[in-house]
Amino acid sequence: MLRVNTFGRLHVRGASGVVSGSAAQPRRLAVLALLATAGEQGLTREKVLAYLWPDTEEERARRGLNQALYALRQDLGSDDVFVGTRDLRLNAELISSDVGEFEQALKRGRLEEAAARYTGSFLDGFHLPGAPEFERWAEEERAVLARCYAESVEKLAKRSEAARDWPEAVGWWRKVAAQDPLN
Repeated sequence: MLRVNTFGRLHVRGASGVVSGSAAQPRRLAVLALLATAGEQGLTREKVLAYLWPDTEEERARRGLNQALYALRQDLGSDDVFVGTRDLRLNAELISSDVGEFEQALKRGRLEEAAARYTGSFLDGFHLPGAPEFERWAEEERAVLARCYAESVEKLAKRSEAARDWPEAVGWWRKVAAQDPLN
């Protein structure tokens, strides 16, 4: 199974390791990051175009998106890696994402599992020149996900304190402090 890793360095991992080639190009990785955060709802092609090709003529932008999707299908080894035609989403049977698993764990109240999925800032160090809308979106997502992580870890610390499990509480509080040293 393929996996999109968005926490820390953005990359795709397959059975044989990190996927390279055209799937590792920034704009194609950005497509995967957008779809990974969109989850089951997916994103319309128009939204993807607005994020990644904001100042490009529509026909040219659509061609760029179609080429990116084609190259990703080739490099990821399946024509079925994406589902939908108007609304795009990742095929959960073939490709997973750490951000999707993080959000699902939070929804289910599995705070330890969510904390384990958060391995660094969302799209840490990833920039896409010429795509200011994508950059804004990434900053907003980064802030929201970091806040969710910090709140989860703080709840875990308080839960450990209530259970008088001091070593575990200290561990969680250290993670809170590492996330927001000025808190």
